[in-house]
Amino acid sequence: METSSPATTTATSTSTAEQQTPPPTSAAVYKPATADGPAQNVPIPVLPETAKEFSKEGLLAFAEHWYSTLGYAFETGDSGPMMQISEPSCKTCLFIKEPVENWYKEGGWAVGGQMNILQTTSPFSETTDGAYQAMLLVRQTKVSYYSADGKLTKDHPQAIARTNLVEAVYTNGGWIAMTAEILKKS
Repeated sequence: METSSPATTTATSTSTAEQQTPPPTSAAVYKPATADGPAQNVPIPVLPETAKEFSKEGLLAFAEHWYSTLGYAFETGDSGPMMQISEPSCKTCLFIKEPVENWYKEGGWAVGGQMNILQTTSPFSETTDGAYQAMLLVRQTKVSYYSADGKLTKDHPQAIARTNLVEAVYTNGGWIAMTAEILKKS
């Protein structure tokens, strides 16, 4: 028959200085951009597990994630996460990457610009180019651009929701965006 011994506690002494020092925080707190300065401690979008699957659900989750990396680029000036999941020759990606990064490199910042996904769909059938397409109804929040001296230089109202197309290929166990663009009326 096993018996358990009572739990014991050991008292430790700490100095007064140690008692007054607050414990370190485990993560910095996110602070959105305002007219007074750029966003701080913006969390990098994390690719959901579903977005790694070769399935309709995986493609749609990937397409939504791609737009979260676009919003992150507007908020931080860092297009790295978007470009990591995009084909280097993606013209739309480069069209976004360079101006946004340059704006931040010059000391400016943007307030807003997040992408809201209202609806997603896909026929999940391979195109003649070996890609798959996802259509998303996307609305970008109002974007205000501030220069390094804190002056408002551009102000774009919230966009109307528009249908966007993400065309992606599945390779090496993951999706890569070939293009992401607004579908226009002909």
